[in-house]
Amino acid sequence: MPPKRRAVYFAFQGLLMSVILLLFLYQGQGHVGWVSRLWLLLGYLAGTLTLIRLVPDATLARGWFQAGLFLGDAVLATVILSWIQPRTELFLIYTLIVFGSALTRSAKQSLVVAVVTIALYFIHWWQPGAWIPQSPVFWLRFLFLVVSAAVLAILARDAQMAQDEDKRRYDERLIQVERLATLGRVAAEVAHRIKGPLTTIAVNAEVAAHRHGGDKETLKELTQIGEEVQRCKEILKNLLDLGRIEEMDVEALDLRVPVERALTLIAAQAADRRLRLESAGLDRAMRTRGDESLIQEALYALLQNAVEASSRNGSIRVTAVTFGGRHRLSVADDGAGVARVDLERIFQPFFTTKKDGSGLGLSAALRIAQKHGGTVEVDSAGAGRGATFTLVLPAA
Repeated sequence: MPPKRRAVYFAFQGLLMSVILLLFLYQGQGHVGWVSRLWLLLGYLAGTLTLIRLVPDATLARGWFQAGLFLGDAVLATVILSWIQPRTELFLIYTLIVFGSALTRSAKQSLVVAVVTIALYFIHWWQPGAWIPQSPVFWLRFLFLVVSAAVLAILARDAQMAQDEDKRRYDERLIQVERLATLGRVAAEVAHRIKGPLTTIAVNAEVAAHRHGGDKETLKELTQIGEEVQRCKEILKNLLDLGRIEEMDVEALDLRVPVERALTLIAAQAADRRLRLESAGLDRAMRTRGDESLIQEALYALLQNAVEASSRNGSIRVTAVTFGGRHRLSVADDGAGVARVDLERIFQPFFTTKKDGSGLGLSAALRIAQKHGGTVEVDSAGAGRGATFTLVLPAA
């Protein structure tokens, strides 16, 4: 269990026991044996805090330990508060324990703690000769505890699902990075062995073109050979780019600079397709630390992807916002969009839905973002409904 989670349990236990201590000191003084009971309460407080502090992470993360901690609090609260009068504060203590059970982030454990706590609350109000408490106040509070327990169980379930989803995405990205590294090593070996023969083919094709320049058909075929050789070299270059370890020149910078340069570079391609380039949020400084040229490369890859996905007379909008210590640079288009089944594969090398696409631009953008401690997010309503790719980077 992470240290922050241990600190959360430690803080909750300390606060809960402090409330019980205050109630006991306020209303328990004067009762028979109140001093010995106070020492019992202090001993339990010290014992549980020490246990939370020293227990191994594996034990603290187990459901039975977490549930037992809260159930122990509920039992102790019932015993301690049965010593004092009046007992109107009893409801508050049980409410705190029910809410605290949400810290387990498990709907099952939260429900178990809530059910036992509510049962203890019911038993404490029970009086001999009366099977069911008659007080309307009791039933209002009882209903509140039940509803609170149900809501907290739902929230715990939602938190667990979100945590599982984040872990799944993290694992997928980690596997993807490992694949890129492996592919880079293979590509380097392939490039080393093929680069020589390709160069020989290109030179011989050029020499043959000079010798047979009068034969238009032969010259056309030789020119085509040269073009295909250049295409092979470009593919090899892209393969090497996948696995290369860029040397980052980390410095303080304003993200607006690489954004504006990337927009300038893509302007000609957008004009050829009659696409409108729009931008928003670039009127305020966006300070971060990183390599300006690499960030520009990542933004250019997202812009080029948007241009290639857009139909003529479409529009591309770049939006910059900052919140939560993160800069978000979004590139939105109204083009081909991304099918739901493809959203998880869109960043895989060589995966593309375009006819002439290489499938390398988005994976390169993600690699650069991750090297800067960020990521690239994608959102699309479906095929034919446009897409938004967002470069997320930490703010300085």
